[in-house]
Amino acid sequence: MDTWQTRLKYAIEMRAVTKLALAKHVGIKAPSVSAWLSSKSKTMSAEHGIAVCEFLGITQEWLFLGKGSMDEVKNDTYKRKVLTQLAAELPEFAVDEAIRRIADIKEFVETVKKNTASGQ
Repeated sequence: MDTWQTRLKYAIEMRAVTKLALAKHVGIKAPSVSAWLSSKSKTMSAEHGIAVCEFLGITQEWLFLGKGSMDEVKNDTYKRKVLTQLAAELPEFAVDEAIRRIADIKEFVETVKKNTASGQ
């Protein structure tokens, strides 16, 4: 990944974030994000850069210089932020369904852990 644009595209893909969600957080329109990703825009303001890195949970050093680790945060802050953003964009019935599915996954994981611990 030679450019900040390719690193930004990678981070967006890894975080499974939409251009629209990123644009809303930064306070710009989605075509501006598309311009960054297509390299039509060679620069990004410091204010936008900070907001992008904060939202994606990545370091500015990694995004703009290609140095260090991509991940800024190793805790749940980023995950909570993304889930909150996704929930805000979905209709209520979809949020309810997502919560049910997450609960099912949690129950499945707990069962697997229990079975693994007991040697089954």
